[in-house]
Amino acid sequence: MAGVGDPIFERSILFAMSKKNITAADSIPIATVLGLPVARLTVAEFIERVSAAASERRGWRIAYVNAANFNLAGDNPEFAETLRSFDLVYADGQAVVWASRFLGDPVPERVNAGDFIEQFCAACARRTLRVYLLGSKPDVAERAAQYLSARVAGVHIVGCHHGHFDLADSPRIAAEIARRAPDVVLVGMGAPRQEFWTAEHAASLNAGVVWCVGALFDYLAGETPRAPVWMRRVGLEWLFRLAVEPRRLWRRYLIGNWRFLWRVLCARRNRCG
Repeated sequence: MAGVGDPIFERSILFAMSKKNITAADSIPIATVLGLPVARLTVAEFIERVSAAASERRGWRIAYVNAANFNLAGDNPEFAETLRSFDLVYADGQAVVWASRFLGDPVPERVNAGDFIEQFCAACARRTLRVYLLGSKPDVAERAAQYLSARVAGVHIVGCHHGHFDLADSPRIAAEIARRAPDVVLVGMGAPRQEFWTAEHAASLNAGVVWCVGALFDYLAGETPRAPVWMRRVGLEWLFRLAVEPRRLWRRYLIGNWRFLWRVLCARRNRCG
């Protein structure tokens, strides 16, 4: 029987004790972009807030928004409500940063996991946090874990599982993750599957933070190349991704970007009208 000295039991008690109302001092400044709450955080602030939340076992659910996710939320009310229910939603795409400024409720900068995951893992290592990777195709999460272990001294990755599983297996997988007692669970299964899965199962993972990260593991494992830094800085990463995977992504970018722009223009007109 679990008790004092059992790491999972002690983490469970800490998790239960930490489920308190967040005070005003702890609250995250929020911008409202197309009806969704987007955190006003820099990358450095994001790393500090999220690693602290994981250390304090707050049970945060974290998601990102880009132009594609805004389009999806506009078409799928359930997805929009799921995002609103999360503890932290951040601007993954540069288009979201530009839109927030155009709409008069700006976020400070793009916060893209692929740009700072090593720094985040270093912060986890300093706090002796345990990390679990869930997502991508079989073997990809393992290779992503190997990459992070080689690049970040002291990072403690306690397990991996691919994301190509039948949803009926979710309770078993969630229980296996909980047995590893992670502080941070990275979920990379693509939108909206990862957000819906997290909303349903985060509480049973007994984790301090459950963070949806999209295709992050594919980038870390070398499955998918990333755009050069200069293209990311000027907001052209979408063009690079389109060139790499035109058959899969043409609709998302060639049609989706215009749909997002139209939503932003309509929101600006309604606000100013």
